[in-house]
Amino acid sequence: MEIENDGLLAAWLVSSEGDAETIGWQHLDDEVEGGAWRWIHLHRDGHGTQSWLLDGTIPPNQIAWALMADDTRPRYTEIEGTGLLFLRGVNLNKDAEPEDMISLRMSIDPRTVITVAVRRLRTIDDLMEDFAEGDIPPTPGAFIERIVHYLRERAEPVVDELEEIIAQHELDAITDKGVPSVETRNAFTDARQDAVILRRYLVPQAEALRTILRHEPPWIESREVLEEEAAAHDRIVEDLDTVRERAAVLRDEMGARLAERMNEIMLALSIVSVVFLPITFVTGLFGMNVAGLPLSEVPWGFWAVCGFMALCTGLTAFMLWRMLRR
Repeated sequence: MEIENDGLLAAWLVSSEGDAETIGWQHLDDEVEGGAWRWIHLHRDGHGTQSWLLDGTIPPNQIAWALMADDTRPRYTEIEGTGLLFLRGVNLNKDAEPEDMISLRMSIDPRTVITVAVRRLRTIDDLMEDFAEGDIPPTPGAFIERIVHYLRERAEPVVDELEEIIAQHELDAITDKGVPSVETRNAFTDARQDAVILRRYLVPQAEALRTILRHEPPWIESREVLEEEAAAHDRIVEDLDTVRERAAVLRDEMGARLAERMNEIMLALSIVSVVFLPITFVTGLFGMNVAGLPLSEVPWGFWAVCGFMALCTGLTAFMLWRMLRR
């Protein structure tokens, strides 16, 4: 089948001796003989990708449709003897958020590995560099192990950065007893949300690796390697759980400090209101435009009223002071 378009991003044929050569659309359906295998990487939305997946001899039709799905979740299943593996990698593209994880869809059998992605994934770039430099996995199983390893290696620094952000906020909370700034609260909230999103995909990713081990497909290379990768993913998930728990404690601390500061402000306003309440009452009472007010006819009446207001204010302040000391 001859198709010339940008849907095919990479295609390599690996011989039984470990040598690799690039191939084009016209050779994708050729039979693979001996101990050789091939890797085909496609852009899901590229011209010709859909027609080749559905009209070619590989993979099975159900898997072809699954490879082109809009939304995917990490998982592994087998259809007609071909493995279907969905994984996720952190988004390290320019101006992108790492937690906006990129889906990598794979069809795997002992002769062919087909990978499909919608956006650029650094793990695929690393694999292409390996093939170009001659560092080629000898089997499809070893190739899958390398993909899983690269995906985890790219995810670990992102999780470490989240841990550092939370640790910095914890240090700030210890050294600074004041109310956190808006920028600090926003950065903390972003880190907490990133941890939640990353965990959403990494938990089923570890389970997908264990599902492979339960199925024991013929292309599997080393159970020990996949078991270690699944355990490593579990450790990342545990780190994310720790980040979430520490973030929850910090959130409570920030909320308590904000509430305490608000209470202090309300207390100050209440004290001011109570202190000036007698003055307001007296001035309102003696400001009435009626005849016969007491002391209105004597020259020292004004000072008498002022002294009475001062006495009421002092008595109120003393009572508040006694109440606050309890």
